[in-house]
Amino acid sequence: MQDRARQVRQTKGVSMKMQVKLLAAAAVLAVSSTSSFAVVAPDGDLGALTKYPVQFGGSRSGAERVPQPGDRLFSHDYTFTLGGTASVIGSVSNFFGETSFSSVTVTSSGGASWTKSLTDINDLSFDFANLAAGSYTLTVDGVFPLGFHAYSGSVYAAAPVPEPASMALALAGLGIVAAVARRRRPQA
Repeated sequence: MQDRARQVRQTKGVSMKMQVKLLAAAAVLAVSSTSSFAVVAPDGDLGALTKYPVQFGGSRSGAERVPQPGDRLFSHDYTFTLGGTASVIGSVSNFFGETSFSSVTVTSSGGASWTKSLTDINDLSFDFANLAAGSYTLTVDGVFPLGFHAYSGSVYAAAPVPEPASMALALAGLGIVAAVARRRRPQA
């Protein structure tokens, strides 16, 4: 009987040790996974955009101090910079609740702006081509219904596609180099 009691205690001890190890492993995984993924909050700085997407997002808690029924319009700004001419490409999505989007606007520091309407729920992406180097503001407009709602989005910069004229010029240059190389080849 004493042997059985000792086995039960040892088994409980092992399972308790295992639980502690599993809990420690879960904590390490939770901390390590969040360190590689950050979401920029409204009125935040996305930094210098590159080919790697930057995440952003916003939410409404629905826990206002003075209850106010109905939907809330939102307009969230995110600043970013471009190091050279690039296309700014991104998308937004309803993360939780029933967020409705109306538009995304990019405004340059000089005041020029470009807007993409997001009224089609099946197309919540945007693409602003050939923006010059400089500072910009990305504005996401929409509606949060009553209650808790959240959205997320991502944005990145893509190098512009070469113009057909510059491609033709590059091909002509390669043709000239090939012709010169052919002339320099010794005759047999």
